[in-house]
Amino acid sequence: MTGRRYRLSPWIVRALIPPTVIGVYVLWSPTAPVYVGRSDTSLRRRLLEHSRSWPDIFFTYDVAFSPEDAYRMECCLFHALGDHTTNIDHPQRVSIDQTGCDICPDTLLPLLERRRLAAENARARLHCALHALRRRALARVARRGLDRTMRFAAV
Repeated sequence: MTGRRYRLSPWIVRALIPPTVIGVYVLWSPTAPVYVGRSDTSLRRRLLEHSRSWPDIFFTYDVAFSPEDAYRMECCLFHALGDHTTNIDHPQRVSIDQTGCDICPDTLLPLLERRRLAAENARARLHCALHALRRRALARVARRGLDRTMRFAAV
């Protein structure tokens, strides 16, 4: 998410965001978040629509690489900002086949279990890599020690 808040005016939206970019946005009053949204087709078009109906408002945005990523990002913002926005309904999935929200309780536990397993696998791979590095370092030290003793023997 862009750290800077921009005034929601058509010329700023056109200057900042290319027409085909998709992503998420947060509309802000001068002091607090007001609304979280996303566009799976054109972030620019969606913000221009808001600029007509939200006077004296600011926005932040983030670009997504796919509609699924935009959905996940919107869910994170929806849950993080919670009661501070005017959003009432949970963000809609991109498609019926898509898995649910990563943060909601019915999908959070399986997601955390998958992440725990992935972290354990990563930890095991890291342990193996560190072990291999130690073996190489010890072999290098042993060769250097052997080279030094051979130098002393030759003198």
